[in-house]
Amino acid sequence: MRMSIFSALIAILFIVTFSVKAEKTPVGSEEEMVIKSIVFDQNTQAPVVLLTDEEDSVVLPIWIGICEARSIEIGVSDVVLPRPMTYDLIAAVLRTLNAKVERIVIVDIRDQVYYAQVEISVDGKVSKIDARPSDAIALASRMSAPIYVKKSVLDKAALLDPGKEKRGL
Repeated sequence: MRMSIFSALIAILFIVTFSVKAEKTPVGSEEEMVIKSIVFDQNTQAPVVLLTDEEDSVVLPIWIGICEARSIEIGVSDVVLPRPMTYDLIAAVLRTLNAKVERIVIVDIRDQVYYAQVEISVDGKVSKIDARPSDAIALASRMSAPIYVKKSVLDKAALLDPGKEKRGL
């Protein structure tokens, strides 16, 4: 466990140090979302983070692990634990390096698996780092970073009417 955390921190330091300018995303190809809640799916016995748009007219359910769900809950609630969790450690390292999590983006869904990127900037240089959506959301909740979802993902997986069955999954 210590080695994996250490390896992750080294990777972050490397990426932040040698980052390149990220390309601009076309306006209108993404929707800003917020964490509405975390619920428990009785059928799959797994937590689900629900992302919604500002009007609550679109809901994107993302099934996540129990540990990640707890970490997101802690990040959203601003609870300070006596010892930092992994996401707290990563956030502290980023702040120490004067790095900023600009935003996270849910970029794709394939075979019912979501893909995300964390956009981190240092000295005006932005890097896009691939991440699991649950990890990206947990980090965003600690860094006050906005959450975006590509429209193509919403077209495939979002609930346009929260009372209806989810399309495409």
